Amino acid sequence: MRRGQQRISHQSGHGFPSYAPSNARRIVCESVKGYKWIRKQWLQVQYNDRQFKRDCLWKHDMSTQPKDVSQVPEEFLSENVEALSTEEDQMKDAQWFASGEPFRSMHVNNPWLRPPVGGNGVPATRPDGSLSEPFQCPLYDAGRSAEGGGLNGTPYYDTTVPRKHNYWKVFDDLPVETKDINRARRDLQKYGYCLIEDAMSEYQRSYMRDRLDEQARAERECGLADMSPHFHIMWTLVNKGDCFAKCIEFSPEWVQGGPLIEQLNKELLGPGHYAYSFASNIARPGSYPQNLHQDSGAIHPIQTPGAPVLVNTVYIMQDVNEVNGGTLVIPTSHRLVSQTTPGEEVGPLPPAVNVEAKGGTVMLMDGRLLHGTGVNHTDEWRYIMTNSNVKPWMRQQENWQLSVDPEVLENASDKLLQRMGYFSSGLLEIGSYSGPKTTLAVRLALDEGKYQRIRSMSSPVPDDVKEGLTIHQMKRRIDAARAAKAD
Repeated sequence: MRRGQQRISHQSGHGFPSYAPSNARRIVCESVKGYKWIRKQWLQVQYNDRQFKRDCLWKHDMSTQPKDVSQVPEEFLSENVEALSTEEDQMKDAQWFASGEPFRSMHVNNPWLRPPVGGNGVPATRPDGSLSEPFQCPLYDAGRSAEGGGLNGTPYYDTTVPRKHNYWKVFDDLPVETKDINRARRDLQKYGYCLIEDAMSEYQRSYMRDRLDEQARAERECGLADMSPHFHIMWTLVNKGDCFAKCIEFSPEWVQGGPLIEQLNKELLGPGHYAYSFASNIARPGSYPQNLHQDSGAIHPIQTPGAPVLVNTVYIMQDVNEVNGGTLVIPTSHRLVSQTTPGEEVGPLPPAVNVEAKGGTVMLMDGRLLHGTGVNHTDEWRYIMTNSNVKPWMRQQENWQLSVDPEVLENASDKLLQRMGYFSSGLLEIGSYSGPKTTLAVRLALDEGKYQRIRSMSSPVPDDVKEGLTIHQMKRRIDAARAAKAD
């Protein structure tokens, strides 16, 4: 109903529209057609009432709004905007978004980066979900892996570890397992990754490895496993054991190298970084190779040459190498790709290699580094966990605002809440009363079905309406706490 239109009473005392003919009851009794007419009129009243309520929300006179498209300035019409937005017309600084760079040229100049799909005449079928038969990756030849990884057009996944690779073994300063923070810093900056030796104690590693295996088996049994040709990826680990929550905090209780790992994350990401995701990547027996990629894809195609916006903390739960699918990396690629200017092409890249490390090692990896899951040539599942941390202005991959169990939230430390994004959320219904505790309170109230939002209101507001609003209740508690602190 538009402004100025008379609002009609919903119904008479007998349940008929007040404007219905006086003989309406007789019509209903005598004629199905009459009943349908009244039904139609009654539905129209309900529609008008809903329309009236919506229109009451407008704070300006609807009569001033354009009634038809002829009143809209022609410059604003979509067809005219489109006609003046050809590629030549658009802003030059933004055209590189459409160029596909740097990834278009990266794949043109390095065709070996593409995972095979029955290439070179070798039959290959992606896994169909069956877990009993291992998938035999095409073109794998351990005898030529020392010259593989992309050299001379060899497949990127047909490779070996750096110390065995003909290209990389001449570099005597490639990352190796270390407890020296300065060596780790150098490796991260120069090669894009570092290996923290014994970052997990044997007890920490074996306990979490067993917990992962138990959880993964149960999820596959229930048909709830997130399966791909590459791996079973197990999300929301924070709900699946306190040990995993402690990993997000880098707590020495479950990650003895936590303080060193946290310091390196802080140096690369700055203070206030939080968790983008924390999941277990479990490479399936005979896993299909994963396309090499950057994990900073949330901002693609933008590159950040000065520093990464994402850092991966990779928990290696068992010995990894070229046989069971140690993570594939192209050392130095974090610089080679990120230092291109917008629209600039990427030339030939160095070959890929498999990471080699003992179980209990933690690998820190620059999010700009090209990497991927290697082929697991064994009949056993291969376990790692990946905790990605990002700048606090980036949206998280895992929606922890909704997915975290209430019991975990109620027992969470402030540090865990901050890492899960509860300290970095947007404003609530009153900006000056939005913060970590209000975000948590709202989430718990939602779980209990008690969250009452501020809806359309008009003065005077009944006391019971005001008292029922969740933000009003939180405001009252916050005001009391602030007053007590001031005293």
